[in-house]
Amino acid sequence: MPAPLLLAYDPACTLCCRMALWLARRDRRGLLMIFSVRDPNLLALAPELGGRPVEKEIHGLDLGTRAVWAGADLLGPIARRLPGWRWLAPVLALPGLPGLLNRVYLRWAAWRFRRTGRQPFA
Repeated sequence: MPAPLLLAYDPACTLCCRMALWLARRDRRGLLMIFSVRDPNLLALAPELGGRPVEKEIHGLDLGTRAVWAGADLLGPIARRLPGWRWLAPVLALPGLPGLLNRVYLRWAAWRFRRTGRQPFA
């Protein structure tokens, strides 16, 4: 079984909040620790996230290896931890797909800041 994955999401983003709730409901094995980027305990648990643009895109930290992922690169690590979704992890690693997913994710992330007028690091 993989180590728990700490996820840091932006609570000012409606879609991020919905995704965090969706993930929490499917995490039957307790392998996802979902934190707001505004949680004062976040950097105590995950000092590796310090100095990273955690409000610009979702970040995750494998609590076993201490590996950090961001944006669409988190899809594989998340899928490996959710029952019924493990099959998706190898698909997400197909050549070219991670880069494409990251471009789509970063465009969406930039769009949400333009739409709200909020700065990503506010």
